Amino acid sequence: MASSPSDPGMSEPSKSIVDEQMIATAYHEAGHAIVALSLGRTIEKCTIVRNSIRLGAVQLGKGRGKRQQDFFEIEAMILLGGLVSEAMYTGLYNWGGAQQDLRSLRRLTLTRVNTDQQVERLEKRLLDKTAHHMDKPGHWAAVESVVAELIKQQAISGRSAKHLFDQTMNRS
Repeated sequence: MASSPSDPGMSEPSKSIVDEQMIATAYHEAGHAIVALSLGRTIEKCTIVRNSIRLGAVQLGKGRGKRQQDFFEIEAMILLGGLVSEAMYTGLYNWGGAQQDLRSLRRLTLTRVNTDQQVERLEKRLLDKTAHHMDKPGHWAAVESVVAELIKQQAISGRSAKHLFDQTMNRS
């Protein structure tokens, strides 16, 4: 097996798989961050540093940037923002990689509806709404700005993510 000059223990094919996974994770986490920021939530930190539980994370702040209209819908869309953003990058929904987000979404939707059919219908509507939200002018460019910074830094502060979001939205 050929070794990479930069990492003698890792072959080129293995390294490219890790790089693709890191980039997909960056898109996933940036999606959560941009949906959160665009819907008035604050962010403490956004990271693609993996741990034993997850490949990356966005830590939401306790405060609200602006008045929220519907807490339920906003929280659901933030949970789905990662899945949607990653799918926009890769072309496929990574249902397996978003299991933790999907479990949280299920707990949330069960507070609103009772039957499996109602849950599925509500979750589909929320997924479609999140995808439509991501198509708003400037949102995808903001995701790409956050992704670029995450690839460089591995973690960024909420303040940095907000600055990138605001900067991109002002250009749009």
